[in-house]
Amino acid sequence: MYTLKTPENNRIYLEGVVKGLVTESTRLKEIYEVVDFSIGGLPISAEELETLKSLEDPANLDYEMSIPELAYARNLKRFGDVMIPPPSYTDFLKYCDLEDIKVHPIDMDDDHFTMAYCKHVSGANWIMQSFREKRLLKKDISGDSPKNFALEWDTVINKLKGYRALEEHREEVMGKNIRRLSKGGDIFSIIEYERLDGVLKILTSANCTIF
Repeated sequence: MYTLKTPENNRIYLEGVVKGLVTESTRLKEIYEVVDFSIGGLPISAEELETLKSLEDPANLDYEMSIPELAYARNLKRFGDVMIPPPSYTDFLKYCDLEDIKVHPIDMDDDHFTMAYCKHVSGANWIMQSFREKRLLKKDISGDSPKNFALEWDTVINKLKGYRALEEHREEVMGKNIRRLSKGGDIFSIIEYERLDGVLKILTSANCTIF
């Protein structure tokens, strides 16, 4: 876990996660249950957060995975069960609800994402990515641990310049949202490992110090 101090002398706690891996929920619980924080953050959109909140049983979510998500899950399964929505997210929501801690979405909302996608991903990039995605279901991704697999997957799925730029935009948005929220108190936010270094860079550039 990374701990940062803000100019207001509040704390930002960031913990990486392998999205979808069921065992991540238990690992994260052991971390956030012993941390004192008053604000929660999840790396999802406002619309996704409302969906998670409305689910009575996350296991019954009616969701059809895309080709990249199917390929990701197939490779990740060698480290354990995989589930959508990620139990690490839904269990964090439950914990914060019990502790009367408000959880905020730190990623772009749907409209913002659409605009960012159109800005960064060219038509040529989109066509090339479509061809690449068809080969992903047969591609084996290396990685000797869940975290290293997630990082390697990120280099594969975001190989094209436009998609890398889109993810960098996400990092900037998440970093700025965490910084904004941290002005109101100590925040604990879960971040995909793939975006963690970028978010840290945004926060340290905003005069938050790692200690």
